[in-house]
Amino acid sequence: MDQVDEIKQKLDIIQVVGEYVQLKKAGVNWKGRCPFHNEKTPSFMVNPDKGIYHCFGCNEGGDIYSFVQKIEGIDFPEALRLLAGKAGVQLEQYDPRISSQKNRLLDICSAATNHWHEILYLAQGKKALEYLQKRGLSELTIKSFKFGYALESWDDLLKYLKSKDFTEAEIFLAGLTVEKSGGRGYYDRFRDRVTFPVFDIHSNVIGFSARTLNKDEAAKYINSPENPIYHKGRTLYGLDKAKQAIRDNGYAIIVEGNMDVVACHQAGFKNVIACSGTALTVEQIKILKRYTENIALCFDQDEAGQRAAQRSVDLLWDAEMNIKIVQLAYGKDPDECIKHDIKLWEQSLRSAKLVMQFYIDKYLTEEALSNINTKKPATKIVLQELAKIKNKIEQAHWLKELANKLDLSEAILRESIPNPSMTSLNPQKTFVVEPKVEKTQDMKYLEKVFTILINHPQLISYAEEFLPIDYIQSTEMATFYKNLLIHYNEASCELTRKQLVEWLANNHDLPTSYLDSLIIYIDEVYEGFRIDDINNELIGLIKTLTKHHLEATIKMLTKELEAAEKRNDKEQIQMLMREMQTKSEELSKLK
Repeated sequence: MDQVDEIKQKLDIIQVVGEYVQLKKAGVNWKGRCPFHNEKTPSFMVNPDKGIYHCFGCNEGGDIYSFVQKIEGIDFPEALRLLAGKAGVQLEQYDPRISSQKNRLLDICSAATNHWHEILYLAQGKKALEYLQKRGLSELTIKSFKFGYALESWDDLLKYLKSKDFTEAEIFLAGLTVEKSGGRGYYDRFRDRVTFPVFDIHSNVIGFSARTLNKDEAAKYINSPENPIYHKGRTLYGLDKAKQAIRDNGYAIIVEGNMDVVACHQAGFKNVIACSGTALTVEQIKILKRYTENIALCFDQDEAGQRAAQRSVDLLWDAEMNIKIVQLAYGKDPDECIKHDIKLWEQSLRSAKLVMQFYIDKYLTEEALSNINTKKPATKIVLQELAKIKNKIEQAHWLKELANKLDLSEAILRESIPNPSMTSLNPQKTFVVEPKVEKTQDMKYLEKVFTILINHPQLISYAEEFLPIDYIQSTEMATFYKNLLIHYNEASCELTRKQLVEWLANNHDLPTSYLDSLIIYIDEVYEGFRIDDINNELIGLIKTLTKHHLEATIKMLTKELEAAEKRNDKEQIQMLMREMQTKSEELSKLK
């Protein structure tokens, strides 16, 4: 029997389509809302006896192959490979129908994953395995996520993959090698690093994130560049392992970091996925909506993380998803919270608030409502969020809640709701530029840091090590800095000033005039400075910013300690005192 027909015969079209569309029995057919066009009333029918589907709304129809091709945006060879895996059919490699470029790249990434995973358990991989074990990862987790170790070698992987009959050009296209200067061959991109494979929804490896084991290495993490099979904005880390749990639980928990996903899955929370350090994208939400319309967001607790959460909420509103916000009871991210006390993570999930309730509690505090000067702007912010709700019943519910909270009539509030078009987020924007505010001294210091880094990219590695993103209070500046670091780490070779400036010109949301001022500021402030002088200036600026951050943190901890003493919360008092001591010691080292 032909393998195409064999796969078709072995697979149930209801199960295949059901991975993407929620189907309900309707006589001899199954019915659901069409995934190829927007509709409220289901008109998408699947007939299991004939193995076909048809939408009476948009006239799309066909068999399992055409369905997978259209919904995944892939060609027949990729669809054949994908469905063969589901059917348990081993495809004949010489069959021209499966020999596509994308399939070759998937095979390369799979081979690299297996090679590095095997090394992890050899003598050469001992330090990498110990690192993962120190992170608290079990052997089951390490094997499930296929973590590995890339040797400290310029060509180990290249030689291995060439021995498997892959060409240098294919290996480079898969993002696993870097082209040597002058185009004289290639060398391994990942060296002396723990490797973390990134899987697509069908458990194919499509890329990698890799952490250095060398403390002197500037870039802690480097990632695969985008290529024909890896698109960061379309990838949700862990979804291949989480999709069934998401269906079973009825909702997905979205976190920021890949290691947060790993920690959650190991702890038994299987419905957790990550958007990998950025806000959600429209493409990711479309994929996610196949499995659930209920989302719990738990981004990092720093300002940049919370801003990413805000952008994600805007896009989720637009997709008419049901959203909750998870606020951690401890730590900056789920990984840290779970390691400290899993019960605090469980408590955080139980305490998750519907997003509108979260906004009401966040902005309409007792202090904000105490006088009209603070009440008006706080109410305006909440009404802006309310305007983004498309469902009129849901909007009416929260309007009533808001009216009760503010002791105002619903009619007055309804008149005050802004036009949704004025509050929606442009999905192409990386972040929203907030109203112009007077610059603080630290903002002025940061501008000097940025102008140094833009004009001397070789110093970015120092800044990355000694100036954490969460030290930056300005949302705009924190996001700008974060994107700068991401681009630096993803660059395939050492960045020049010209390359960095060209990239920034097309990948930032600051006014062009402001970026231009950062570029030319170097001549105004540091004219005549030698590179050693510039380097010392950067060290001094970062030291000052660190000092100010620690001083602010100690001040905040002092207030929390006073409150804990009033409550006679002995456990909290001890914890705060230890933290204050740690921060004070760090501060004393700077003086």
